Amino acid sequence: MFKRMKAVRRPLFWFKMMMWALSLVIAALLIQLGSLIMSDVPTAGASIQQKDFEDTARLTPIIAQTKQISDQLKQSKRDIEDAEFKLASARSDYANGRATFENWIKTRSATESRAENPEVIARTKNLEQLKLSERVAERAIEDLNQSKTEKARILADLRNQIAVIRAESALPYEQARKLQTLKVFLFRLAITLPLLLISGWLIAKQRGSKYWPVYRGFIIFSLFAFFVELVPYLPSYGGYVRYIVGIALALLFAHFAITAMSRYVQKKQAEESKPETEKRSLINYETAVKKITAGTCPSCDRTYGAKKDQDVDFCVHCGFCLFTKCTKCGDRENSFYKFCGACGEKSNDGHLREATPA
Repeated sequence: MFKRMKAVRRPLFWFKMMMWALSLVIAALLIQLGSLIMSDVPTAGASIQQKDFEDTARLTPIIAQTKQISDQLKQSKRDIEDAEFKLASARSDYANGRATFENWIKTRSATESRAENPEVIARTKNLEQLKLSERVAERAIEDLNQSKTEKARILADLRNQIAVIRAESALPYEQARKLQTLKVFLFRLAITLPLLLISGWLIAKQRGSKYWPVYRGFIIFSLFAFFVELVPYLPSYGGYVRYIVGIALALLFAHFAITAMSRYVQKKQAEESKPETEKRSLINYETAVKKITAGTCPSCDRTYGAKKDQDVDFCVHCGFCLFTKCTKCGDRENSFYKFCGACGEKSNDGHLREATPA
């Protein structure tokens, strides 16, 4: 039974991992540097607020008057609380005086004494004075409540005036904010666009370079700069710019994807017409071993298996030789193996060994 094996050398595997880590480190350092640069640019540091566009000549005295009326309302509330306490005390005094007077009247009626008429008059006047004090306290509260109501109306009018003045500043503020957003976007675009162009050139021309891990870190940085430093600053203008940019990017991606797939299909069709010895010379050893191990033909990139329990030695789609048997021990092996896994016999310098019967 065929044993799954990894063709990539362990040092090469760890080297690739280290290069990926290096790419990420380079990208992180470039991102940090780019963030510092973006935070220090003049347009990015400026902050526009709506209060900068308010008519301070009209607004300042109204705000001062509003504060003054608000303070007066707070004082009125305290005065009303004190007056209510005095009213409660006056009502209590009147209630006690009236109860005393009524008891005294009952006592006088029982004795039918008429010598106490002057005292009746005095007690009645005292009771009337208590009632008058109660009414004075009530009147004080009424005056305070009326004053409080008038001040509350004045405060509401002042706040309406403030709201109107601030509403007048909304339009110029919005126009200035859009202009600032456009400036920031254009400045960031001037920095980001060259990065994207350089990254595109690196992807197209330098993918096979030995310095590709370094270039890959720069590409990651440029993508971060585009999606994080530029895209959030796209001016909306009702969403037109965002949608247009999104459609343009989608069409651009679709164009490159379709073009790349067309080239891939044409390449595979051209390769399938070539002799197998020539096709084998064009396939990378590690890639071929990995694909055959995964059940994929390295020539046409299709799944070569026909039945689950049947050993397949040739691709059922393009006829490419996948497995052969060792000429020495007869063990079934991957056709790209350079040595037999059972006996160690070396293959014939890349030539096909004897294929096992299908």
